[in-house]
Amino acid sequence: MTMTHLPSDEVRQNVATLRLDLEGRAAGYWWLAGDWLEQVAFTASPALPEDVAQRFAEATRSVPTSKTDLGIVRAALTHAPAISRVDKLPADAGSGYWLRAFGATRSVAVPLHDLKGKVRAVVAIAIADTDLEDDAVAERILTAVRKWAPWPPLSSDRI
Repeated sequence: MTMTHLPSDEVRQNVATLRLDLEGRAAGYWWLAGDWLEQVAFTASPALPEDVAQRFAEATRSVPTSKTDLGIVRAALTHAPAISRVDKLPADAGSGYWLRAFGATRSVAVPLHDLKGKVRAVVAIAIADTDLEDDAVAERILTAVRKWAPWPPLSSDRI
């Protein structure tokens, strides 16, 4: 069982379904544990080279919140969606590196708040091409996560 109280296979399937629905190159779910983001699930498109997916999964298995060059960390720290765009980031580190490795143009990382407003987790997706605006992607992530019962109740007014 994961910290979400869902079986790990179910969590992975939820993340995979989200990735498919948004036509993402990769998607992941991290639980905030103190000063660390702990990976709960990560799924990659079959078109993504397996070694890239494995390296990312390993590199983000446990991420300190001091690693602010990653969108998942920025989302957790700012309590707001973090948008990372490949054309605005350095190629040699953090989200800029991984977006290029994924063949993605941007990522959207959404913090998940409990009813007290505390960030509990982050869900992120890397996208190649889509007509969806960043806010629409963030809202679709949040809408999907609300269906992942029995997730602790989420605040309805914050993403």
